[in-house]
Amino acid sequence: MSYAAVTDLELRLGTQTVIELTNPKRRADSINTPVADAAIADATGIIDSYIGQRVSLPLDIVPALVKTLAIDLAVYYLKVKLGNTGNADNATTKLYDDAIKHLERFAKGDTSLGLAIPEDNGDDDANQTSDHADISSEPRQFTRNKMGRLT
Repeated sequence: MSYAAVTDLELRLGTQTVIELTNPKRRADSINTPVADAAIADATGIIDSYIGQRVSLPLDIVPALVKTLAIDLAVYYLKVKLGNTGNADNATTKLYDDAIKHLERFAKGDTSLGLAIPEDNGDDDANQTSDHADISSEPRQFTRNKMGRLT
């Protein structure tokens, strides 16, 4: 599951900019959707590598901050990997660096992305298993007292 969509890129950057970023070698009048999707998939993969340490994947609900980070990373990948002007401008590079730093802080537990994190309540006994079997059963039906002289 991707954390952003091509329409999110369009809303953030404008359609014409996304057209230019996804078609760096030629003039085009439409977005190269597979290229945009690949950049978003790369961004999603990076995000998963950081957040997967603390939450189970895939996310059921994508928080707004995760979507923003995915867009920032995807724009960076479009500018750098596709050879748009050789490399990303300073603003795009700063957004990329900030996104990675935020993900690193989340992975360490220093910040939140708006995700529900399973809490460790410190109860080690709840997480431990024993190496012996516990057997339980109903009380005996046929005892010596109940059977009388038949025993």
